[in-house]
Amino acid sequence: MATAIEAPASSTAEGPTSHTQNQADALAQLREPFQPNQISKLPKIWCGACSKAQFKVCDKHVRQKCNVCDAKMTDAHLHLDYVGHAELTGRLLEADPLWTWEPMAFDADGLPRFDHNGGLWIRLTVAGHTRLGYGDSQGKTGPNAVKEAIGDALRNAGMRFGAALALWSKTDMDEANAQKKTMSTEPCREDRLEDLYGLMQKRWGHLEGLRAVKVQVGEESFHESQVRDRSGSMRLFGQIIDDRIRELVEAEKTQRFIKAMRAGWNDAAAAEKNLEEARAKGLADVTIPFGTPEAPTRIEDLLVNRIAELNGESSKQPPANPEQQSTPSGPDPIDQLMLQVQRHWNDFSELTKDMAEAGRRNQLLREVEGPVGGWVPFGDMVTARIAELKEQARQVEQSAHQSERSAA
Repeated sequence: MATAIEAPASSTAEGPTSHTQNQADALAQLREPFQPNQISKLPKIWCGACSKAQFKVCDKHVRQKCNVCDAKMTDAHLHLDYVGHAELTGRLLEADPLWTWEPMAFDADGLPRFDHNGGLWIRLTVAGHTRLGYGDSQGKTGPNAVKEAIGDALRNAGMRFGAALALWSKTDMDEANAQKKTMSTEPCREDRLEDLYGLMQKRWGHLEGLRAVKVQVGEESFHESQVRDRSGSMRLFGQIIDDRIRELVEAEKTQRFIKAMRAGWNDAAAAEKNLEEARAKGLADVTIPFGTPEAPTRIEDLLVNRIAELNGESSKQPPANPEQQSTPSGPDPIDQLMLQVQRHWNDFSELTKDMAEAGRRNQLLREVEGPVGGWVPFGDMVTARIAELKEQARQVEQSAHQSERSAA
């Protein structure tokens, strides 16, 4: 990085202890009001929804030509009075034909040094007195951005001499009022609906999180709003959430039952009890991946066959558990997926691909041994790891930004 070289301060940077009459007159001239034809109008949008909209106008406002600033834009804007670069330069020349400015620092190439925000600190000297100023180009780039930053710095430093001070004061008040309007304006319903829809997508796999979204949707009367479901069809927002909550509840109920079924897999009495419970809870027709190769199999069929096997009523060989057979007719898909997950344990992008593959092979609900012991569904284990890696990446990025700010 180029080393900054501080510019030498003016010999009168602190200002003389007394003023000549010419100096006093020049400084007083800087504070003279600008004529109306020297003051320009800068439009500023105060509506947050308009600022975020694609064409800078929301559905609560209209786009039209403004009679004040002559710009065609949303009517939700106000005007800030400002003096342009040329007008300020003219005033400086009237007060002191020998006025000058210099940057606070130079870079290794001998050019004015801009800071990491793209801003420029300068010293402005008028009538033997120096004031500091700061300017930037509002995120613009290129040669015009440099000229705009210089002009902004001159206006800022000129204000320290009192040039256009009344306009600066009015601008500050206008911006404060615009901020009040922005904060007091209710977000449009379209934006709020989009926010809630995005929140639903983030919490798609979390039962309690979706229940919280459902409460918000109901309180804000979005239950009957039309949105797209996961397949792209238009449906009622509340209905989509209700259906997903039912799916998650059923999935939890099924997982709890599968755990109990596995615990009693080698006990005929326990298997019979589980069969009765499956029928009573409406789980008899639920299908789960079973066998090698795997195929969707009804829970009732699994338990009926297992009870017959345990009672010696079938010549079939009993599988070791309800999700794999003892006959090695091919590798178990869950074993292959677990090997992939182990290789990709620290790469959330690859883990996301593993999740997609597990979904295609109907393995998301398969119980596997978790990284800290205990049996958990494969999909839950990988989802938790992806979330953990993303949080770690976010913390690293945040720490890097803080280090950059500290270094600056």
